[in-house]
Amino acid sequence: MIRSPFALYIHVPFCSRKCPYCDFNTYATLKVPEEEYLQALLADLRAYARDNRFEGRTISSIFWGGGTPSLLSPATLNAVHAEARTLFGVEVGAEVTLEANPADPSKEKYALTKAAGVNRVSFGVQSFDAKRLELLGRDHSPQNARDAVRLCVEAGIENVSVDLIFGVTDQTIEDLEGDLAAAAALPVTHISTYALTIEPGTPFFQRQERGLLSMPSDGLVAEMLDRIPEVLASQGFSRYEISNYARVGLVSRHNEAYWIGRDYLGIGAGAHSYVASYSGDRRVGGSRWSTLALPASYMKAAGTPSAVSWREELSRESLMFEFFYLGLRRMVGVSLNEFEKLFGDSAASPYRAVLRELSDEGFLRVENDWIQLTSAGIALADSVYERFVIEGGESVSSTR
Repeated sequence: MIRSPFALYIHVPFCSRKCPYCDFNTYATLKVPEEEYLQALLADLRAYARDNRFEGRTISSIFWGGGTPSLLSPATLNAVHAEARTLFGVEVGAEVTLEANPADPSKEKYALTKAAGVNRVSFGVQSFDAKRLELLGRDHSPQNARDAVRLCVEAGIENVSVDLIFGVTDQTIEDLEGDLAAAAALPVTHISTYALTIEPGTPFFQRQERGLLSMPSDGLVAEMLDRIPEVLASQGFSRYEISNYARVGLVSRHNEAYWIGRDYLGIGAGAHSYVASYSGDRRVGGSRWSTLALPASYMKAAGTPSAVSWREELSRESLMFEFFYLGLRRMVGVSLNEFEKLFGDSAASPYRAVLRELSDEGFLRVENDWIQLTSAGIALADSVYERFVIEGGESVSSTR
């Protein structure tokens, strides 16, 4: 087994309220069971420190996702970081990200968060328009968002990201440009932009089914997708992944670990993990698993095998597909030499036809060793990936 560093993801499923578009594993609660949840996270870390898949390996990055991880106290964050350092070791200069709600911004709390080991904060801003925030069910104001970013930087956490949602009811191109300009005007290093999708089981889905929620046309959303990189490029942000933009040298290192197929360990309710298996330097398979989704069930079982709710074994063919499925999200694309190095096969073997067809149709660009999505390919990325599935002969259900 290759003993390279792995990425650590920590899921905190608690929120003060659940947004009507959210289909993540999150739960609204008036009081977070913080001490009980902390003990569960520590139990999981200790169990995986004895697991030969992670034993003796260091952590390359840490990401607190949710939910709303900023509901936890800095003392809890520090306790988990200290245990991770003791059990595994954390690489010098590792990126440690905390997702945060910009409601109730506090310079004092951000300073304590930095002291707890966090060096990057990602604020779920979503919009700088008050009416749009109300529609999205957010509990902060545009000024809260501006203050949160400013105070966080003043507290010493200078690597700050904001999330924006586009393709919202009644949103125009001009509205979108306003949100992008407002974000870029702040001292942020990273901006993520996500098209609103209506997922089954969410309040937004129910409203749409009853005819109470209208969505922008696909054409307008496509225009927005094209406009975003133009606006952000003019503000010094480079697109490095389909949905992500960063100032020079400040890409999300943790998220890149997923896109390049690095191993990651997920702890917390509903967290996912992935480990590849090797024969020498060749990637020959892998495992993916998830913890119990319900917080009460997870806290009771954490640190034991029964905390795992499902597991799947991944074939070499599945990982070959994921090499393209995940790697093509990056603007740099994927390297055919890297594919051959990992799998011992030329990509032209299983994917010769689909690569040629997608290139001829203008969805892929092939330059020397690298394959990248074109603008047309980005707009229809899901359809491009499906072509790899169909013509590569691998089932989507086995890889998602």
